[in-house]
Amino acid sequence: MTKVKENWFESWFNTQYYHILYKHRDNVEANLFIGNLIQKLGLKEGMRVADICCGKGRHSIELSNYGLSVWGMDLSENSISEARSQGNERTLFDVHDMRSAFSQTEFHAVFNLFTSFGYFSNPNDDLISLLNIYDSLLLGGTFIQDYIHADYFTKDFPISEVQVIDDVEFKIEKYVENGFIVKHIAVCDKDYNEDFFEKVKIYSIEELTELHVQAGFTVEQVWGNYSLDAFSAKNSPRIILNSRKL
Repeated sequence: MTKVKENWFESWFNTQYYHILYKHRDNVEANLFIGNLIQKLGLKEGMRVADICCGKGRHSIELSNYGLSVWGMDLSENSISEARSQGNERTLFDVHDMRSAFSQTEFHAVFNLFTSFGYFSNPNDDLISLLNIYDSLLLGGTFIQDYIHADYFTKDFPISEVQVIDDVEFKIEKYVENGFIVKHIAVCDKDYNEDFFEKVKIYSIEELTELHVQAGFTVEQVWGNYSLDAFSAKNSPRIILNSRKL
């Protein structure tokens, strides 16, 4: 297998091919998820929230539609440029690495959604990121982290598939290696050929909960899907932690 680059996310997330491959992500599902969270958390118009690793801002913009003031951050300049073009007067988007102290703070809630975490080879970087999130929250503030439930997701691995989108061929392999879920994406666009990767750490519910506790959070609830049903080790596709800064 081709070796995964150390900082694979710096190149892959900033390419046009990343945006082509994921152009059909389900905004309806994302909007329903945000609506469920708003209702469950009791967030009110005018409150300040953050969307960490916001991508092109689909969750951020939906949060702003509820009257929330939203700071979205992402490492990808291309994603932030697109987010800014789609944003409104209640959104602010910045290029930022979550391992560095945040330029915006005093949030009522912080969101880290769609497995936008666990990228780093150094496990201490994950804790540093959570510490930065903790520091950015007001006392009593809420942190929602949505992460893939590996036992559910990888039961049919390894997987190989080919997708053709906008005349670009993507040969995709998904497998588990050294405690990470790896997606190898071979791009063929006319005479252009390149290998890209996605790699996220496998966290059990116990490990992710302990990481939150180490960062100072109190974990109050764990949901297992975007309808916010209780987590089930057998049937839940997601691990969604609802933590507080107390």
